[in-house]
Amino acid sequence: MTYRDTSRNAVLINSGRTLRAECMKLDGSWVTSEIDLDTCIGNLNGFLAWDMQNFSHTAEDIRLEEDGRKLTCMVRKGDGGHRERQGIDLTKIHNSDGMLCYRYS
Repeated sequence: MTYRDTSRNAVLINSGRTLRAECMKLDGSWVTSEIDLDTCIGNLNGFLAWDMQNFSHTAEDIRLEEDGRKLTCMVRKGDGGHRERQGIDLTKIHNSDGMLCYRYS
């Protein structure tokens, strides 16, 4: 299950690079957790990609969409131009007993 199945009130902070949400723990209580998305999402010539890093260094107008299920932004290409708005489903972000974490493929 992705983090959205057991989390609420998701927001982006730190200029869009950090995801913060209230996450349900196994005991049913709620805690606030954060994950630095720059540790797991990167820029592949203007496309957002998992298993890379530092997407926010070349991104503008970073947003959460679809009730926090998708991250979108304008990402610079290698030549300095921009592609149209890009998005990545946050399916690899999970809630592990109240902590947001990234699960590799």
